[in-house]
Amino acid sequence: MKDKYIFLDMDGVIIVEKDLLYKKEDVELLPRSDEAIKLLNNNNYRPIVITNKPIVARGLCSFDDVIELHSYIEGILAKKNAKIEKIYFCPHHPKKGDNPQYTRECECRKPKAGMIFEARRDYGIDDLSSCYVIGDKTSDILAGKNAGCRTILVKTGYGGDDGFKDATPDYEARDLYEAVQNIVLKK
Repeated sequence: MKDKYIFLDMDGVIIVEKDLLYKKEDVELLPRSDEAIKLLNNNNYRPIVITNKPIVARGLCSFDDVIELHSYIEGILAKKNAKIEKIYFCPHHPKKGDNPQYTRECECRKPKAGMIFEARRDYGIDDLSSCYVIGDKTSDILAGKNAGCRTILVKTGYGGDDGFKDATPDYEARDLYEAVQNIVLKK
């Protein structure tokens, strides 16, 4: 059976949105997000996280601190038998930053599709049009559209109310679990 991929945003989709989260003690799973990831796992989908982490550019933490934070989140999910394939993150911010190494324009920061394209190369994904991007911001939806993926906006986190109105998702869902149910049931 051919592998199927789903791209997920992290903050506001899997974990509770807390602006510029960088401390492990502030991590809180959204209700049923672990169940949604487990449902993907059980139906031969490989969930890949793509997330902007400007906390590095802003000098709130280091690149390695973000890797440690993500390992912590993966550990919480693993205890609930939910597995993320890989987490890609963009440490950059084009303007706001105290860390000049990461304060710049890049190709990975959503709404650009660089993280999706990197995953395509890493996993040999042939057809991005068969993949979904699930997010709570217009930048998530635009990244998906820019990569040629189908998109689902969830109403958790920002719920699309992030100050931009330049992206129309293919679908909307109450939360990650509802989005995943719709994907799995459609097959």
